[in-house]
Amino acid sequence: MRINLKTPFAEKDAARALGARWDAARKIWYVTDVADLTPFMRWIPDLQAAKEETRNPAPNPAPNPAPRPAKPAAKPSSGVITTPTKPVPHCGCTALPWLDCPHTAA
Repeated sequence: MRINLKTPFAEKDAARALGARWDAARKIWYVTDVADLTPFMRWIPDLQAAKEETRNPAPNPAPNPAPRPAKPAAKPSSGVITTPTKPVPHCGCTALPWLDCPHTAA
């Protein structure tokens, strides 16, 4: 029989060490078929209610009513020019092309 536990986050490791398992869908710790519930009693405030809750579980929450709209497709590139539009005169010396050269300086 499954019994849900009301375990605070700070005590989750202690519950896990005792054999409790995490139900990700319901976001709750639980134990199943445990012969001795004594170690878990601090997380079971009302044993009778916990047993009844496992017999008649609450329905799962409804999924999101509408999916998110799809993102629009990316626009095609407008053709960014990455090369210079004017030729840069270069005499062939060791000066970098964007620095003034003594041969081509005006």
